[in-house]
Amino acid sequence: MADDARDPEQIKKLQRELEEAQDTLRAIRQGEVDALVVEGPHGAQLFTLKTAEQPYRMLVEQMQEGALTLTSVGDVLYCNRRFAELVGLAPETIVGGPIGPLVAEADRPFLAAALRTGRGKYEGHVLAVDGRAVPALFSVGTFVADGVESLCLVVTDLVELIRTRAARAEAEAASQAKDQFLAMLGHELRNPLGAITSAIAVLGQSTPEHDRRAREVIAHQTEHLSRLVADLLDVTRGTLGKIELVRTAIDVAAAVQRCLATLDSTHTLAQHVVSIDAEPVWIEADSARIEQIVMNLLSNAVKFTPRGGAITVSVRRERDEAVLRVADDGVGISPELLPFVFDLFVQGERNLGPRAGGLGVGLSLVHRLVELHGGRVEAASPGPGQGSVFTVRFPALTDTPPAPGPSVEPPAGTPHKRVLVVEDSAANREMMRILLESAGHEVHVTGDGVSGVELAVQLEPDVVMIDIRLPGIDGYQVARQIRAKLRDRTRLVVLSGYGQPEDKQRAFDAGFDEHLLKPVDPARLLSVLDAARGRTPR
Repeated sequence: MADDARDPEQIKKLQRELEEAQDTLRAIRQGEVDALVVEGPHGAQLFTLKTAEQPYRMLVEQMQEGALTLTSVGDVLYCNRRFAELVGLAPETIVGGPIGPLVAEADRPFLAAALRTGRGKYEGHVLAVDGRAVPALFSVGTFVADGVESLCLVVTDLVELIRTRAARAEAEAASQAKDQFLAMLGHELRNPLGAITSAIAVLGQSTPEHDRRAREVIAHQTEHLSRLVADLLDVTRGTLGKIELVRTAIDVAAAVQRCLATLDSTHTLAQHVVSIDAEPVWIEADSARIEQIVMNLLSNAVKFTPRGGAITVSVRRERDEAVLRVADDGVGISPELLPFVFDLFVQGERNLGPRAGGLGVGLSLVHRLVELHGGRVEAASPGPGQGSVFTVRFPALTDTPPAPGPSVEPPAGTPHKRVLVVEDSAANREMMRILLESAGHEVHVTGDGVSGVELAVQLEPDVVMIDIRLPGIDGYQVARQIRAKLRDRTRLVVLSGYGQPEDKQRAFDAGFDEHLLKPVDPARLLSVLDAARGRTPR
């Protein structure tokens, strides 16, 4: 009987314990319990429910992405600090409100669809409180807690990713432009070198007329190579801000006439109809750079105008500006290319056969040189096949400069000079010797710096031409040693591939009287010797 009597008591005890457990579980679910004390083999242990949740909450708060908990209709139940930073609001002002106003209007239908289905991912924009639209990736998912279904929205800021994409695209475009430039450079170098090689093979092998024509080809192609290298160097100097201008009063119309005469002498304009309408307009500018601008614009017009096409050049004064226009009826410029026509290495699809080559540096150089003169240049074209117009504007001088006085010619019959050439390149040394001897000078040559100093002291030449890169001691040291021994009795001329202002100053500091940039123009070389003729004989 006792066992039967205890059974109901045990049952009641178990029922009470079960009810207590159910009440505890309900209190836990409703957030009424902060901690539990559990008796175990090791005694009583304290478990804090908020402490168990804390690591996950901290993880969400430290995320680099915005995180929100939403209802199915888009009301915000929770948001982390990162999302609040994205929109520029405090978290407490976001919780309890709808998510819609914080999303760009165009993106709201996509978010609503994702919330209805409980999943989705798309790129859109978050609206910040200051009106900025921040590009972001929206990811929607579903989770269930305590039998209640909620939606989770993760918002990833795409600003840095978009910048990275843009930087990568820019780097890829630059790499492609570099590859195209190197390919064009190879083409532009091979063409004149091929013509020079063929002309050299013709010399002495055919008629005098063929020899004369071969020499013309060599001269023309060499000039082309020199211009090519000069443009490349000038573009680099312009990019680095190292172009120096020697300003004087310049008549733009006269500069245009000189450039046309030069092109006409090389038959460059023979296959085009060229007209000029120029009135004298004076500006303060670097004469060589102005002619460089005009030559590049004219060469560009010739390059992209088919045979028989028209090229028109005009110079006018418009209010306080000197305006140069070069127009053609050639292949024109597409609207897509027009905004970038002055960018470095840019060329459009404007092929007209072999003549339409080039490195894409001419117009970029024009733009830089015009800006250095305080002017501006514009390109216009109705479109492909409809020609183009390049307009250059310079600040004009108010008064016309006075005419220069009569020039004084140097006295005739001045004796030729004793010249020493110190050059390590055997080919350059030999050609220099032939050129100077053909002009009637007494020429001595050597290939290194030490022997150059010894010969200079022994011969006491009128002029010593010295290369910079020499075996043994360099050209600067050669100049110093010769100047120390011969004082001012010898004129020193540097032959250099370095043409920056600091390079010239370094040469003058070493004792040089003249700085000639390679490749040396023969006419310029001989004029330097002529200038040396006026010295008092020893």
